Amino acid sequence: MNDVTPTSQFASIRNWTFRWLGRCLAAFAGVYAGFLLLGCVPVNHNYQIPAADNCVVIFVRSNEIHADLVLPVTNQHTSQNWHDRFPPEHFQHRNVAGDEYVAVGWGNRAFFVETPTWEDFKLTTALRGLFTPSESVLHVEYVPLAETREYHEVRITPSQYAIMCQHIEETIGNRDEHGHAVPATPKTFGDSDRFYNSTGTYHLFSTCNQWVGRGLKRAGVPTGLWTPLQQHVLFWLPKRSAAETLHHSGSNLP
Repeated sequence: MNDVTPTSQFASIRNWTFRWLGRCLAAFAGVYAGFLLLGCVPVNHNYQIPAADNCVVIFVRSNEIHADLVLPVTNQHTSQNWHDRFPPEHFQHRNVAGDEYVAVGWGNRAFFVETPTWEDFKLTTALRGLFTPSESVLHVEYVPLAETREYHEVRITPSQYAIMCQHIEETIGNRDEHGHAVPATPKTFGDSDRFYNSTGTYHLFSTCNQWVGRGLKRAGVPTGLWTPLQQHVLFWLPKRSAAETLHHSGSNLP
């Protein structure tokens, strides 16, 4: 006599499904952990700090999870002027025209726009952004020179800087008839930032830190081979000497 009931059959199928899902998740976690190790592999070993009279000083800034590229609004070596892409009149809460640097980051639109502070964090928003390809935005903030003292300084040649600018230009989404990037939303984090439409989709294998890492890697700056975490970006950045650090802390110029 067969003692199998519909209830026990359902329980058996359910248990098998849970076991199968558990194994799949464990396998995926193992594979992703392997990818994370790629961040421990440095690239661009041949980077050399350029001479002070032939370099563009950029910065990388980060919080606990996210990194940005911080670039001079203008510089003496190239014609790049970020006011041509992100005009000061877009930033109506504060006069940013005199700020010397602009911070540019890329990421998931929903997470960026809906999570201005950690108090606004929603697990569902984060999981959706990681596990489903989703819309992206650029986050742009003008910053005064004084704030850059807290950032990670990187010196690159004008040709390297042109490559990095190209990386950002390629990420800008639609533009108006003047060539200005088009804002994605009226929402902001503060009084000197805006969100702009961008190209590319955000997901677990294409994160905000990977975008920064790709820009650095393309420009020949030391970084991790793959940079899903901000630590993978920051660890390999060139370190300043003690003399350079002292000069930086006592000067009005980076």
